[in-house]
Amino acid sequence: MQPKVALFSGKHCRQVDEISRFVREEGADPVVCRSGLGGENGEEVSLSSSRMSWGGVDFSEIKALHIRCISQNTSFSMPPVTNAVQYEEFRTSFMREQFFQGAAFGFFEEFARRGGLVVNSPFGAYVDHDTKAQLCSKLRENGFDAPRSIMTNSPDEAARFISLVGEAVCKPSIGVGSTRAVLPDDIRESSDLPLCPVLFQEYVRGKTLRVHVVGDSMVLALEIIAPDVDSRTSTKGFERFIMPPEEKERIVQATRFLGLHYAAWDVMASADGRYVYLDCNPGPYVMWIGKENRALVFRQLARYLVGYARTGSVEEASALVKAGGVHDARVLRC
Repeated sequence: MQPKVALFSGKHCRQVDEISRFVREEGADPVVCRSGLGGENGEEVSLSSSRMSWGGVDFSEIKALHIRCISQNTSFSMPPVTNAVQYEEFRTSFMREQFFQGAAFGFFEEFARRGGLVVNSPFGAYVDHDTKAQLCSKLRENGFDAPRSIMTNSPDEAARFISLVGEAVCKPSIGVGSTRAVLPDDIRESSDLPLCPVLFQEYVRGKTLRVHVVGDSMVLALEIIAPDVDSRTSTKGFERFIMPPEEKERIVQATRFLGLHYAAWDVMASADGRYVYLDCNPGPYVMWIGKENRALVFRQLARYLVGYARTGSVEEASALVKAGGVHDARVLRC
């Protein structure tokens, strides 16, 4: 019997469609599950000591699963409202979302407790990704290079930090808002900062990298070709980047330190030889890096998932990825 691998995503996810193809090529059956629970078109979930099912799929024969991403359907805080009816509507939606999140997280944790592979657990993985200030602090305190950072809504603290580091950038501490350079005068002239905490970091000049890790291997490093500080909003293309062997091993160690099996890191390769970790995405969007590049990442992810589904061993799954090779020759630009 062929092994089965579950792939969780939202509706009409092209990324999961492509991963499914590589899972099939590795000799397993992909089982695509919609991650949304409840509602008119939501999935049903069941969890007991004898049975686990999601969307009608019996998970007794599934040993590995991949979660594309996890996000709340309602905001974490109460939005501005104008009347009692709107308040009650939001509160009802928020409470319902807590039930869905509890059911989903409980399902994935129980799957892992029973010996299944979850790539990646929605608990610690997404807490780190969505709280960048503590992630940088955690990395620095454990010997990994990350930018000096402060999250604050105090103009005085922000100005003091910028004076300390010399050059700085600001960005949201959660989400995908743009990164931009910031000066002390920007802080003094802004009336918005007290309304919402912002993440400030030292500005590390150099090449912006997107580094993909699967298991115990750095499988693909790309330099993002972009003229501006925020590489995501001004991307012109990608070029394969050769990382030194010790840095490949180092970023694998950082990935495992965060409890992850798979990740895409945002890294700055500075002119003085530093590799500075900006962020780690445990359920990365990969479609933007080009067809050939994403195929390399998805194939290795599929190898890891199928390898574990067959053997029940993270070590053997990692060995299959290592045997697949690391793609770092500077030969492709897209």
